[in-house]
Amino acid sequence: MKRIDKVYKTLYEFCLRQYKSGENIIGISAIELSKTLEIQRTNASSDLNKLYSQGRVEKIEGKPVLYKVLDEAIFKHGETSIDVFENVLGASVSLRNSILQAKSAIVYPPDGLHTILFGETGTGKSMFAETMFKYAKEIGKFTEDSPFVTFNCADYSNNPQLLMAQLFGVKKGSYTGADKDRDGLIEKANGGILFLDEVHRLPPEGQEMLFYIIDKGVYRKLGETQVENSIKVLIICATTENTQSGLLKTFTRRIPMTIKLPSLRERSLEERYDLIKTFLKNEAKCIKTDITVTSNTLKALLLYDCPNNIGQLKSDIKLCCAKAFLNNMLNREESLYINSQDLPDYIIKGALKYKNNKEEVDKFLNEDALKFTSSGINTWETEEKSNYNFYDALEEKKKVLETKGMNEKDIKLIMSLDMDRYLKKYILTIGNDNLEELYKVVDKKVVSIIDRFLKEAERKLNRKFNNKILYGLSMHIVSTIERIKTGRNMENHQLEDIKYNYKKEFEIANVLKESIECYFNVILSEDEVGFITMFLCMDNNEVVKEEKVGVVVAMHGESAATSIVDVANRLLGENHAIGYNMPLDQKPEVALENLMDIVRNANKGNGVILLVDMGSLVFFGDMISEKTKIPIKSVDMVSTLIVLEATRKALLNYSLEEIYDACTSSSPYKGKIYKESYEFNERLKNNVIVTACITGQGAALKLKDILEQKLNLSRHNIDVIPIEITDSTKFKRNIEKIKKNKNVIGVVSASNPKDREVIYLSTSDIFKGEKINELSEVIALIQTIDSMQKVIEENTDINSSKFIEGFRKFIIILRNNNVQIGENPMLGLILHIACAIERVLKNEKIIHINSNGDIVKKNMDKINLIRDALESLESSFGVKFPIEEYANVVKIAYYL
Repeated sequence: MKRIDKVYKTLYEFCLRQYKSGENIIGISAIELSKTLEIQRTNASSDLNKLYSQGRVEKIEGKPVLYKVLDEAIFKHGETSIDVFENVLGASVSLRNSILQAKSAIVYPPDGLHTILFGETGTGKSMFAETMFKYAKEIGKFTEDSPFVTFNCADYSNNPQLLMAQLFGVKKGSYTGADKDRDGLIEKANGGILFLDEVHRLPPEGQEMLFYIIDKGVYRKLGETQVENSIKVLIICATTENTQSGLLKTFTRRIPMTIKLPSLRERSLEERYDLIKTFLKNEAKCIKTDITVTSNTLKALLLYDCPNNIGQLKSDIKLCCAKAFLNNMLNREESLYINSQDLPDYIIKGALKYKNNKEEVDKFLNEDALKFTSSGINTWETEEKSNYNFYDALEEKKKVLETKGMNEKDIKLIMSLDMDRYLKKYILTIGNDNLEELYKVVDKKVVSIIDRFLKEAERKLNRKFNNKILYGLSMHIVSTIERIKTGRNMENHQLEDIKYNYKKEFEIANVLKESIECYFNVILSEDEVGFITMFLCMDNNEVVKEEKVGVVVAMHGESAATSIVDVANRLLGENHAIGYNMPLDQKPEVALENLMDIVRNANKGNGVILLVDMGSLVFFGDMISEKTKIPIKSVDMVSTLIVLEATRKALLNYSLEEIYDACTSSSPYKGKIYKESYEFNERLKNNVIVTACITGQGAALKLKDILEQKLNLSRHNIDVIPIEITDSTKFKRNIEKIKKNKNVIGVVSASNPKDREVIYLSTSDIFKGEKINELSEVIALIQTIDSMQKVIEENTDINSSKFIEGFRKFIIILRNNNVQIGENPMLGLILHIACAIERVLKNEKIIHINSNGDIVKKNMDKINLIRDALESLESSFGVKFPIEEYANVVKIAYYL
């Protein structure tokens, strides 16, 4: 039902109540109606005005403006459009025929038709039966006191006698222990409806008795032989069995009305979306807390495989809300935020189907987030990224990491470590009197286990642990168990250091490990024992004191930076951010030295976030980090909002990485650039240059722009891939990953990957304009080498593509060892080495020159370099040259 129809229906019912109470029909205001429907007042007002313009309602001017239905005559005839089925989601679409059948079954004279509901598990059969009962009362078939009795035949399927007794009652003396007459559920349902769920589990004797009631309207209690009891009851059965099964064919012959309820996959996505919103709305009411759900989460819930239908969907949403509630307790947020982090893997996979369903989904889901308030009002809201909790930041970070080409294992590791680091920061702010709140989300038994453990640890370690540690460790254990049960184990990179430096604490932590394993029936890894140990060590060091990330703002002009810094510091009441104004006529070298001193002073051990405007300042972060080894993250296109956000998070002890993420997320310009910066796909050229920066991807993008302009790379058919360096090991790993897909000509970065197969230039080389010609020369060499592929293909029987790829590496290795070969000698080398490989593959003898012996004796260092440089090429073809052949190459390469 559309919102405008709900508005009209509610207005109609309100006016009807006024009429039946004997009052004048005065109508209702938009505010009252919005509260009743739990929608925004503006939406209610808009719909009422549309109804007025359509001539369906009357508008009474005044303060407030009132609305009432136009034709009051319908009330005098007692006609109403109230229908409980209209509130069922899908009433006008997927359930339309089912509802028509249900209404027919209820109204059919004289007492209605017995009905059987078919549907998979979780399709809402029980709810549908209850709605049929409500409809029967609504139209006067039953009174308000009429009973609705439910019985699940599966509950007693293993004990037919007990099932019969429960359902039909017992006659005194019918079996041992039957010391008095007892009515069954069938008698309790007299004058109403008996709902038999899982009716296919009813034993044969029970079926026979049920059919007897249907046919004759009488039954006998268990043990009765003579007396028959009259009964007037409408029977509704439900089953998950196939309609064609032999058992159910017997039922369908006796029960005239059969209704099939559609599965979730048979419903439209828009109906499923309405179900999701309804369940979330109910959860918000239940916990009396606002719930905001990200767009990606809604898409995942909308599209994941849900075999147990509506029942499973409702249960999964409740579990997601429970996990978000746990995070809410940790983060001390006023609202709940549900994002992909709160979803199990099987739901997250649903988001992968969005591409194939985009057109349909976008018709009704095109906002950033959906918010439900604790009062039940649900409205679409576009939330700022910075307003999301930590898990939304992790979700955004994951996207960035994926665009860097980082493998899934690294992504999971980084995100897991960040989650636990945030837990540690949370303990800084948690109070000592939150046990009652803790009991709401953590089993008291678990808290008791951890409490006893900490008391024993206090005795053995001779130190005190307050409720901060009890609370934090309890929440951590709950999160850990959830990760383990969903197969998301966490690696502790500090494990060896913990075991070495905190031997006693680690030994004690193993005691808790055993208790938790026993209680939860899980296995805790040694990594998890390491995390428990960190809690035991936390109270004496990291929790007590943690230095803040430094904030430095550098901008061109006489007062631009210091003015923004002054605003941020005043608003936050702290003098934390530092500004540096770079005069327009100041030499970059001088500015670099000045800024380096400021960064040194700002750094207290946890790094510096460097916020700059443009130009040369963009590269300073990488150059300063290279010289000082201070962790730095740079963000360009700075604004007052970004400076304020960075300083606020620094004062709250956020990490350098978290502050950097927040700054880049708060800038639509930067977010768009980072998202579109590069992808590993066929659109990239085969030859690439990698620009990489320690301080963030912004500087890498600037380097990309400079190289593309100065080297005219589009003309040379070369792409530039900008990446961010998280650490040297991962940097090298990413270079290797790119090399597997593309031909990496060179790397421009503050950090040297020390890869002998690529040309390396430092950031300062590019900034100062030095050595850029060297890169230009290499590009020319590579293009010359590539142009020889067709020649090799036409004149030899070897794989020309494989050869050219290997020869490129050979030439780069020589250049990295200061051996530069001119164009003509290089062309000669290409043909010579290609032919040499062909001869070896054909087992032909290689021609030896008499003078080669002398060359070998006098130039062994050169021979070794050539042998080393040719190793990759030899390996790719599975050949090995004799030393005389290396001598031939030395003669050509060194002009001997």
